[in-house]
Amino acid sequence: MNLTGASIRAAVVEQKERTRHCSKAEIERFIEESESKIISLESQICALQELRDHQRACVLALKHILSPIHSLPVELLAEIFHFTLRDNPNIKDMCRVSHVCSDWRQLAHSTPRLWTRFPSIDLYRDGNVPDHIIALLARSAPLSIRISFESRSGPGEKAINSGILEMLRASSRWSSLDLSFMNTTQPPLLEQLAQYRFDSLEEMELGLITDTQSTPPPAFIVPRLRKLSISNLTGQAPQIVIPWAQLTELTLEFDCRDGTLEVLSQCTNLVKADITILEWSQSPEVGQELIHFSRLQSLELRLWADSAVFFDCVSAPVLQELRLDLHEQSWDPPTDIPWTAAHITAFQLRTPNLTRLEFNSSDALMITSDNLVAAIRSAPSLTHLNLNCRNNCVDDAFIRTLHYEDGVPPLVPRLHNLVIDGTQVLTENVVVGMIASRWWEDTELVPPSISRWTHLELKVRCNWTRPLSEIREDYHMPSDAIL
Repeated sequence: MNLTGASIRAAVVEQKERTRHCSKAEIERFIEESESKIISLESQICALQELRDHQRACVLALKHILSPIHSLPVELLAEIFHFTLRDNPNIKDMCRVSHVCSDWRQLAHSTPRLWTRFPSIDLYRDGNVPDHIIALLARSAPLSIRISFESRSGPGEKAINSGILEMLRASSRWSSLDLSFMNTTQPPLLEQLAQYRFDSLEEMELGLITDTQSTPPPAFIVPRLRKLSISNLTGQAPQIVIPWAQLTELTLEFDCRDGTLEVLSQCTNLVKADITILEWSQSPEVGQELIHFSRLQSLELRLWADSAVFFDCVSAPVLQELRLDLHEQSWDPPTDIPWTAAHITAFQLRTPNLTRLEFNSSDALMITSDNLVAAIRSAPSLTHLNLNCRNNCVDDAFIRTLHYEDGVPPLVPRLHNLVIDGTQVLTENVVVGMIASRWWEDTELVPPSISRWTHLELKVRCNWTRPLSEIREDYHMPSDAIL
């Protein structure tokens, strides 16, 4: 209660009445007694305030305990923490949840998988490895981690930061090593890496390797390696020892035939391959054995010259996906590249299970409509076809081969996903007739041996005589058919 003028006046009146017949000594005694009572009451008030504050704290704590977030199992809360992180989090993202409260901090620090996402590390930086990287290394144990090195220094810099040794001591926990952000991967780095065991390494991107003529060549201990990416423009296979036979996925960029075939001949267990070759000899070497890939299912091939050599040297009986990028060499005067139909057909006969086929070609590729028809005729199981051709090979004659007529099935009866991006001017009736012939509205009318279109993208030139909306309506084409 606060003292006011009225309360003071009332007290004065009360005390005057009380002390009207008292002596001065008695009044002084009354003052001492009142002051003692005030002290006693204040001590009681402090004790009650402390008791009140304690009870308030208890109520808040009990409400905190009853909060739904505290009814979650710690495993589920850790899962939520994991999903709060972005695909490429920085250290602040990782620490944010640990700053909420001590319980969350303890849970976050005791959940190793929250700390397995490492930022790219500058291999040649000045000074030691940052403290937060070392903290990540400690908190992520014993789980496997993904490591990416980069170089921000000049191309002549070769001295590896001594602090990287701290990272290499945990090499047995590396599940992925990425050197693709380096300017080039220098031999000293390969030699130093090869001194350590990588028992958990499953993926390795070596980037662009320069001359690797080391004696002996660096040998990597990578018992679980399955995926490798490597570029080499020195005219030969890289002189490094890797268990090529255990690889299931390979990304390879070479500038010569010999180095490519030398590597591929050792990778016969591949399931997926992405090959870029900048130059080929005109014919395979005499006695060149056929490289047999018994497990290869997906092949992406980029060639800047005659493709015959590759198809003559490779067999892939279970191949399902084939993507071909065929272009002229950009640093030479443009020259016509022959389409080696016989070689590709022979390769396809060794690949009876092909379901996805994609062609990307330049103006210089000498392919005709007949060549294209021959290619799909040799792929009877084809379900997806993607043609990005700049040489007018997609014409009316080719489109007609996809047309279905009762009793006369098209060349590729299972084809249902078609994407064409071409430059040839096509005839309206041919295009819409082909689409409508295999776009039944009633699935009961679909012949059992013919697939109905499920996806169409026809980015072609056509002299339409009427609005596309009318054409779609007349031929009962759905709106998702892209013309």
